Amino acid sequence: MKSKIVVPVLGVALVALFGLTAKACEAIQGGTVHSIEEFRHHVRATTRAGENAYRSLSPAPGTEPYASREDSSSCTDDLGFDDDDVRRDEPVVTWALDFASDDAYRSALASLRATWRAEGLTVEEVDNGIAATLDDGIRVTLHLGYYDGEPELRAEGRCMRYRDSYGDAYDYMYDDNGDGTVDEDEKPN
Repeated sequence: MKSKIVVPVLGVALVALFGLTAKACEAIQGGTVHSIEEFRHHVRATTRAGENAYRSLSPAPGTEPYASREDSSSCTDDLGFDDDDVRRDEPVVTWALDFASDDAYRSALASLRATWRAEGLTVEEVDNGIAATLDDGIRVTLHLGYYDGEPELRAEGRCMRYRDSYGDAYDYMYDDNGDGTVDEDEKPN
């Protein structure tokens, strides 16, 4: 009687072990390989998350928003798992903010904190500011810059592996308007 229970339980445990091993191998490699369209959508979502936070600032900064893109040194294939047509990128978009005074920055910080809480987001206190992680894993931070101490809004997407199936070498660093394509006027000289 015992063997009738033990054999099926061992079979289920073995299948579960194989499944967990496969998931662990995928995680070590860096996760799922997405399509270029999914990566472009992620770039647009990251940019949009920062723009939404920018529009929520009250008082508004004194300058028009201009987004800068940064490269992430932590999103690399250190172990050599990726094929030639698989790339990794982590969209990071920042806005330098120009408030009229330190009080205006603190008011904008309080305003964004209240907006995020009203949206049901968990607001984290970070050095000289606040941060929230959205449902899609995009982290938005309003803080004083680490090097210059000036107010900065930062939207960080997650590190994503994707297959460059078009061979067009999409580089979000040149995608100034964040629309998922590098337009003619955005291409480097």
